[in-house]
Amino acid sequence: MSNSVPAAPVPAPGRRVRVWALVSAGLLVPATVLAGILALSSDQAGRCVGYAEECGSHPGWMYAGSLGLAVVALVVALAASRERVRRAALGTQVVAELVFLLMVVTTFA
Repeated sequence: MSNSVPAAPVPAPGRRVRVWALVSAGLLVPATVLAGILALSSDQAGRCVGYAEECGSHPGWMYAGSLGLAVVALVVALAASRERVRRAALGTQVVAELVFLLMVVTTFA
């Protein structure tokens, strides 16, 4: 009788990339709330909210474009069959989310 220890199950290929893609997408909402609070704490934000002066000038399509790119990259990271494509999609998703957060922070700059 052998006393062997069963091997740990091998994770599905690409599982780590898929998990990180979901974590990145899930953390976007709390990060956006924190970035909004940070943006609203500036002097220019007070002038913009109170007197409609010195408001930011980011066009709305930039916000929508970066979020749209992040969503498309998330879908590709979750659905692609090749590891290299999933990694590239995860990188694109993270960069698009960071661009969105940077625009939120600099809204009233």
